[in-house]
Amino acid sequence: MTGKQSLLLFVFTVTLAFGTLVYIDAGSAAPLASASGHGTLFDGVDSNGRVYRRQFSLSARMRSDGTVDGHAVLHNPAFDGGNGNRPYSLQIDISCMKVIGNVAIFGGITRRTTDPNLVDAVYFSIEDNGQPGAGNDRLSRVFFFDDDPTTTGDPQLCQGNQPGDFPLEVIQSGNLSLRP
Repeated sequence: MTGKQSLLLFVFTVTLAFGTLVYIDAGSAAPLASASGHGTLFDGVDSNGRVYRRQFSLSARMRSDGTVDGHAVLHNPAFDGGNGNRPYSLQIDISCMKVIGNVAIFGGITRRTTDPNLVDAVYFSIEDNGQPGAGNDRLSRVFFFDDDPTTTGDPQLCQGNQPGDFPLEVIQSGNLSLRP
């Protein structure tokens, strides 16, 4: 083998090795699945005939190592919670995500709420039915682990749920996006 051939073989080997390392590193950081979007559900009518609009937004991703991180926000003017103050607001730190087809099931912990009685593990699900989201995508209401403020459920219990465990409602506006 000549010096020029040896140099070319060395450059090719180094390039191949570096390219493989970059590919492996980029793959380890890429999410396996992600979900994001927002949806509005009609939630009754007040005494003046004004429609209550329950608004929900989320952003979550599952990493290749199985960890999940995300955030969800619920704003519900039709509910005053245990303290009698409207509107009800809830912020969730998402740490569990299970994807089956076009349905994702989530679990998380209450990060902030306007109702001190509702501080627990929270579960919900979405269904992405393509474009447009309004009138097609579906969203569940949130469900708490239990109504006992002395216990805290495990968000990872979302892994035991199946599509249909949380009743889904068609969103009136918005778009929910799921990338399995």
